[in-house]
Amino acid sequence: MSRGFSAAQVRGTLGRDPESRATSSGTKVVNFSLAVERGYGDRAITDWRAIVCWGPLAEFAEKYLKKGKSVYVTGELQDRSWDDKQTGAKRTVTEIRADRIEFADGGESKTGGAATRTAAAPATRQQAAPPARTVSAPANDDPDPFGDGEPF
Repeated sequence: MSRGFSAAQVRGTLGRDPESRATSSGTKVVNFSLAVERGYGDRAITDWRAIVCWGPLAEFAEKYLKKGKSVYVTGELQDRSWDDKQTGAKRTVTEIRADRIEFADGGESKTGGAATRTAAAPATRQQAAPPARTVSAPANDDPDPFGDGEPF
């Protein structure tokens, strides 16, 4: 779980189904975007947040998350850059590398054979990588790595 200055916590609604891919080493990577509202009433503004999940948490997201689902995501902010293949322009995105996902609408899912409302990334994490780079998945997929029962 992120506890540093780049920690992020958001609640939002998936704007579309998650997109899944695998690295050359077979590690699952899932991306999705969340519509996050700030303000209220006629002054509410919707921001879109890019979310990325790796390894066991990516497998969970691919299986249980769908367009329209409301979730809480806890993670770490990261910037990722690449060269656009069509234009050659440098592109940069700030995304949240998810550590934990919890259903905001009370829905249940299954992870590791036990019914639960949350899924968390392993406590041991590796640096995020652009899609072309090989990243090994951590072995531990404990849904509550700190054992404190807290969603964040």
